[in-house]
Amino acid sequence: MRVNLGTIAGIAILYAYGATATTSPYCPTNNVCFRWGVPESAATSGSGDVYIQIKAPTSYSWVALGTGSRMDGSKMFIVYTDGNGNVTLSPRTGRGHNEPEYSSDKDVELIEGSKASSSEMVANIRCRDCSSQDLHGSNPWIAAWKKGSPLDSTSPSESIAQHDDTDNFKVDFTAATFSSSGNPFSTNSSTNSTSGSSDGVVSQGGSAGDTLLHVHGVVMAIVFVLAYPLGAVAMPLVGNWLLHAGWQIVAFIGTWVGFGVGYVLAKDDSQWWNNTHVKMGTIVCVLLIIQPILGWLHHLHFLKYRQRGLISHAHIWYGRVLMAIGIVNGGLGLQLASAPNSLNIAYAIVSVIISLVYIAGAIVGAVRRKRNSPKQRLISSETEQEEDTEGYELRSDTRYA
Repeated sequence: MRVNLGTIAGIAILYAYGATATTSPYCPTNNVCFRWGVPESAATSGSGDVYIQIKAPTSYSWVALGTGSRMDGSKMFIVYTDGNGNVTLSPRTGRGHNEPEYSSDKDVELIEGSKASSSEMVANIRCRDCSSQDLHGSNPWIAAWKKGSPLDSTSPSESIAQHDDTDNFKVDFTAATFSSSGNPFSTNSSTNSTSGSSDGVVSQGGSAGDTLLHVHGVVMAIVFVLAYPLGAVAMPLVGNWLLHAGWQIVAFIGTWVGFGVGYVLAKDDSQWWNNTHVKMGTIVCVLLIIQPILGWLHHLHFLKYRQRGLISHAHIWYGRVLMAIGIVNGGLGLQLASAPNSLNIAYAIVSVIISLVYIAGAIVGAVRRKRNSPKQRLISSETEQEEDTEGYELRSDTRYA
């Protein structure tokens, strides 16, 4: 039997490739690259080791890769040089807009091939507890990096400066499966250092979660920063209760639309009832259910007595407190979403401007009410009568002078 050496060689190459297949390098910025590998046994069972490689020039102070679609609650792998020819792996947990907090994790470790030279650092990582990942599907990831002098620290809790830039993307783990066991990065392989995705395995941003996040943020900002305050100040300025009630009902409906989107988003990201923003927002939305009832009771009281009463002040101040808490909670939401400082500043400026408009409107309304109060009208009427009487007496005196 004749043996075709070319066929044998081809089969051997294909087998070797299949045995060590990992994702192609994904480099979100030049020379900062990531790769993933999932053993076939883990992909089949749905649990097991996940292998990660992080490569970057030593001109970067640190580089980070994290699970999930946003920083808060992310399981993060932060890498920097240790000053001894190797790298330090710092497993941390994302905390909103703050520096990630070091979290000791015995199931995350550096493995063979990790090193640092004068020009490049390489971290080969084995994660035994990446249970949040779909090992035979697509998963959201985030990345961040900071250029600067090497940290050269062996401490996994070393303080790090704020990132220069970030990226979010999805990784198809079905393309990261390899049939052998052990470290898939133990053999040297070339890395494409240009930025971009890796042969369709990585898809950048634009996920449904990002869309929901934007919808939730925009709707709630419009409702609490604009709609409720302007609708409230319309009553003392315009004096039309139908306009006031209709406006606030539309805002109330918008509140629950925003809450519904936020609830879906929180559940999908395992953030439900896990942070201050979610808890405070839920409480405010539930308490707002009472406000239309107080408004209707206030309206009935005013129709009967033609002036404000205790229920009126309860309606007004209850609404003011909830509006203020809602605006503050919006700021917490921006921090939770790691929004850029420019957006935080813009939100604060608009909130202050609308608050000043509301205060000015409330003052104008108070002045008008004082002028139109029954007591003030009675005093004005008595003053006019006295002036008419004095005028008559003066005319009489003049006639008989």
